[in-house]
Amino acid sequence: GSELDGIGAGQSPRAEGGFFKSAGNINYGVYLGSESNTSNYFRSEAGVAMEEENNIDVFVGGDAGMKWGANLTYSKTAKDETADDATQSALRTRLGVISGDIEAFANVSLSNKAEDADGDELKGKLGYQVGAIYNLDNNYRLFAEYSSNTAEVDHTTAANDGDLKATKLQVGAGHTSKLNDKANLFTKVQYQMNKAENDTDLAGDFTDPTCTVLTSVSCEEYSASFIPVVVGLEYDATSWLVLRGSVSQTIWGTQEDADNKKGFAESTVVNAGASLKFGDLVVDGVIGNSAGGAAAATADTTAGAGNLRTDNLMSRVSMTYRF
Repeated sequence: GSELDGIGAGQSPRAEGGFFKSAGNINYGVYLGSESNTSNYFRSEAGVAMEEENNIDVFVGGDAGMKWGANLTYSKTAKDETADDATQSALRTRLGVISGDIEAFANVSLSNKAEDADGDELKGKLGYQVGAIYNLDNNYRLFAEYSSNTAEVDHTTAANDGDLKATKLQVGAGHTSKLNDKANLFTKVQYQMNKAENDTDLAGDFTDPTCTVLTSVSCEEYSASFIPVVVGLEYDATSWLVLRGSVSQTIWGTQEDADNKKGFAESTVVNAGASLKFGDLVVDGVIGNSAGGAAAATADTTAGAGNLRTDNLMSRVSMTYRF
């Protein structure tokens, strides 16, 4: 997808993994390490030095004429720091259904709390992400999604107390074209609107390089409307190798802080990926020219930034084994 998809989307990679099994019409699984980029980003913007850790996800799903799935994510840790204890906890649930041509989902953050050794604290309020997809004939898909996240900051510096809020709306369409027996072309276009507020003294504006669409909670006030497009190709090179490539760009967009309005800077993102198949074992990797996070808007591979470099090949790697 577009690099301009989410809030706090460009966080550092980390290790995670799990397993899934089936028993009759029921599927179940356990997954470890799936920290939320949005949760960690809100904590960092609150000045809380305590990220999610040791997350455990439990999944269950089935097919009773309608496919359904549910998930519960739990995380809780405490550290005995020199100055004081640092603690954090998170609780989330995800629900999804597929019925005929309609797919729908809801992700709900029930609790997100963190306090570091300095006494800085974040209390997340009810957050949610809801969306739906409608599958049309001729391989077209229409989609819509809305998300809202809010949190209260209790900082050791009283002026930095306040609330953080971010919302996102996106609607669009995607299409898959089968070029031949080995190649598929994917295209997607969407309209997206982001808004954010930060009423602490930590907030900035466009003079601060961290006030961007990916890090909008850094801004006192932020709003953006833009249209990203994505074109991608998947090619079955051999029986054991699948190659993928995509290019995305924001073809139109505006963004505003509390006092100024401007367009988007260079937003072209190129990604390449591959799947290596060894029987029931599949290894997937991807490289891209975006550095992620606050640097995403200025990543320049000609200057050595980003990840589309020969010393960073397969910089995002996963392995799946089916048994």
